[in-house]
Amino acid sequence: MATGRINDLWHRKDRTRTTRYGKGKRWQAVWTNGKGEETKKSFDYRDGAQAWIDARTTDSVINPHGLKPDMLFEDFWEKWRAHQTHQRPSSQRMITSAGNKTIIPAFEGEYMTRITRSDVQNAVNAWRERGLAASTVRLYYTYARQVFKEAVYEKVIRESPCQRISLPEVEKKPFRFSSETLAKLLEIVPEPYSTAMRVGAATGLRPSELLGLTKQDIDFANGVIRLTLQDSSKRTGQLLRGPLKTKYSKRNVSFGPVVRKILLDLYNNPGPEGRLFHDNGVVQMWKFHEEWLNARKLLPEIGSGWHQLRHYHASVLISHGFSPVAVAGRLGHKDANETLRTYAHMWGNDSSEMASVSDTVVAA
Repeated sequence: MATGRINDLWHRKDRTRTTRYGKGKRWQAVWTNGKGEETKKSFDYRDGAQAWIDARTTDSVINPHGLKPDMLFEDFWEKWRAHQTHQRPSSQRMITSAGNKTIIPAFEGEYMTRITRSDVQNAVNAWRERGLAASTVRLYYTYARQVFKEAVYEKVIRESPCQRISLPEVEKKPFRFSSETLAKLLEIVPEPYSTAMRVGAATGLRPSELLGLTKQDIDFANGVIRLTLQDSSKRTGQLLRGPLKTKYSKRNVSFGPVVRKILLDLYNNPGPEGRLFHDNGVVQMWKFHEEWLNARKLLPEIGSGWHQLRHYHASVLISHGFSPVAVAGRLGHKDANETLRTYAHMWGNDSSEMASVSDTVVAA
């Protein structure tokens, strides 16, 4: 049970003076929240201490869960967004854009405590009706869910309204990138972009990991690429390298003789700051993406971007029988579960082979 008391800092119970007599504020208000946690505040006058306790007593009756003052959604969103300092710059820009264009307008003007599960579901439905892709809707919902989760932790709301929300299913499109597609792609893309694509397909690096490679990342003695940083450059041309996508992305990616020769040529002809991939000494990462878009006009099957090379690499590993654990380690996934969520459909069910193997158990 929450309780309050007032201490006289100048006198003991027998009315004798304490060592603090005449120094500082005399009256100390002490509030105990019922969980053993105390809050103290000193006042010049006893009435002030009593008023402070009375206010907290009233608040504990009206607001028994100790919630903080209510806030508008857009105000709490900004507070949450400001805390996302662990995110990469590109992710921070994505969060800001999603909030300004889509998420804030859905709840703008609403107090956090008044937003219901129905409001969240209606927002998700409206985003889908606007034509946003299912994957985008799910991402924006994830941002909103994190905001409400933070609000619970901050005691702005008692519980999150993000409960049992129906989300659109993301359609799993068949992966059509093949060795033939890669060969055609490499034929029509000029250097140094075709070499970058060749290395990407052979290593499975994320686009930012691949395009951010420098001389110091290549360990020829052990035959590995040591990934510790990735590209985070801006379109202004400023070269930057920042943290990898997750802590699990830090890894060593082995390479064979063919890739070794390619990397050695790049190593001996670096660009600014030791970058392996550059165009006659100029590093403009946006050009790499532009070249992919140009190629897609002729080869629509190559897909949306450089990430397709990573998917292709994964598909090759899977087709050669490597386990989810092995694939996860090479791609920098958290664990095999993450790999399976993305690539489970590539393993196939092999039902006929399983049937044959099961027969051997009871064969005469």
